[in-house]
Amino acid sequence: MSDDLLVHYNRELLSIRQAAAAFAAENPRIAGRLRLSEDAIEDPHVGRLIEAFAYLTARVRQKMDDDFPELTNAMLGILYPHFDRPIPSMSILQMDAKTELAEPYPVPSGTLVDTEPVDGERCRFSTAFDVTLHPVAVRAATLTGRPITAPETPQAHNAAGCLRLTLEMTGEDLTFSSYNPGRLRFFLRGQPQLVYPLYELLLNDVVAVAFAEGANDRSPAVCDASVLSPGGFGPEENLLPYPQASHPAYRLLTEYFAFPEKFLFVDLAFPEAAKLAGKGRTIDVFLYLNRAAPTLERSLTASAFALGCTPIVNLFPQTAEPIKLDQTVTEYRVVPDSRRLHALEVYGIESVSTVTADGDERALSPFYGIGHGVDADEARGEEKSAVWWLSHRRPAEDENPGSEVFLSLSDPGFNPKGLADDVLSVETLCLNRNRPERLPFGGGQPQLRMVEPVPMMKAMRLLTVPTATIRPHYGQGGRWQLISHLALNHLSLVSDGGVEALKEILLLYDFRNSAETRALIDGITSLSSESGTARVRSFGQSAFCRGVDVTMTFEEGNFSGNGVFLMASIIERFLGLYASVNSFSRLTALVRGRSGKLKTWPARAGDRILL
Repeated sequence: MSDDLLVHYNRELLSIRQAAAAFAAENPRIAGRLRLSEDAIEDPHVGRLIEAFAYLTARVRQKMDDDFPELTNAMLGILYPHFDRPIPSMSILQMDAKTELAEPYPVPSGTLVDTEPVDGERCRFSTAFDVTLHPVAVRAATLTGRPITAPETPQAHNAAGCLRLTLEMTGEDLTFSSYNPGRLRFFLRGQPQLVYPLYELLLNDVVAVAFAEGANDRSPAVCDASVLSPGGFGPEENLLPYPQASHPAYRLLTEYFAFPEKFLFVDLAFPEAAKLAGKGRTIDVFLYLNRAAPTLERSLTASAFALGCTPIVNLFPQTAEPIKLDQTVTEYRVVPDSRRLHALEVYGIESVSTVTADGDERALSPFYGIGHGVDADEARGEEKSAVWWLSHRRPAEDENPGSEVFLSLSDPGFNPKGLADDVLSVETLCLNRNRPERLPFGGGQPQLRMVEPVPMMKAMRLLTVPTATIRPHYGQGGRWQLISHLALNHLSLVSDGGVEALKEILLLYDFRNSAETRALIDGITSLSSESGTARVRSFGQSAFCRGVDVTMTFEEGNFSGNGVFLMASIIERFLGLYASVNSFSRLTALVRGRSGKLKTWPARAGDRILL
């Protein structure tokens, strides 16, 4: 019995006892034989009846408090099926390339990684980013203010500081003149007080970048700040699998509040001209800054820039145990592995098919699917019975933490349907319940291994502690608030009362519900908007587009380690993804206590920047 149902049961039982005792006292001739009082029920048979009735009414009360989940879950299941699922454990994985590597070696996203056993069972993670291993290492990182020791360049004559990265080839016969990495992705590693200001410094305060052979190089390859770009925002760089029908803006919010380290990646693009500046095994990358950062100067080291990294998530494919349709029940529990019930939990169902005794296999579609009507028409045309599958999640009632998923079959009239002598084959995505948070961390632990070998990888390690599995719990009205997303657009967020509407949306995605994340949301103090115009260029022609200019003010004290820039970047993407057709959003962020603007982002429509 869940905790919520137990609360409702005790409340209903007390209410019945009080009401029955009052009725018996007022009508002793009619109800005297019930022998009821508020404290005791003398007749055990009457007691059992009242307890059974209290249990039934408690279930009705819980269903009302859950906002009629049959309706709300069905609606959410079409557009936002992830809202009812747990958020698995996440971490950052670093892979080291072998010294004999002489060319870029790709490690695709979805690569599976196993950890050392926890209570006899390994946890399995999958990578979220495509990683390219390079024979390159960061040997030094220094940050200085004026006077700057760096190659002179007109683009940075007023620079107030300079960040110098020294990169070295790990292969003995390789030089930067013969090997161009093309792009290096750095994960910013360290304490929040270091990495968040560093993230802002790299993506907001760089005025020019020079690739050179030392500070005295007279012919460096100089580029503008566009060679630096944030990582982790792309639609193909998701940690959580979102269906195409779901809005990508909500994925950003979910992943940010669950695991903000996922966005602490910065890409550095190498131009072809950089070959001219790298005749040896080392090359210096000078990043000229428009402001000094004396606090970072004392703490910044090469270890803050980690190469070969990717976020990982405790999700992996698993074929569930076959389900024999015996016609005795209306729903069937989906069991990932009967030998490891305590270690596996179903995250979502990927596909369902039936297998007949003759071995014929037929794929079934979800009842609340896009092609529901088409499938029904085809079934009627072929004079066969149309069958769909439905699933729902319930809290686990045994000693295993988490939830269980149940599967049922239905006809077009939503009536239970059976398939005689057939077997269901179910493909799922699974997680390891709450085990990842019990993994040891530090001192070379946890030990890791690739499920499929990666020949050019020498070693790997976790850089962050695996997060705890989060299980969203929506309070009364929470599901209807989620459904209100259907009527949401950028105008409802930037109109009068927009700051409160935005905070309400952010609170829905704050599944951690910690003091830290609530402080981030409370750090948004004001939001205003006005009509704006931006130039759009397409097929060699220029035009103008009308949109919304949004100004948002943040309270810096609410952001641990000065993470205001990252949160503003998330909201900027969120507003852009909500721009309507033939429109855009353009965010300007202000910070109380700072002079001037934090940043004005380019006009954005969806995930595209308007030029």
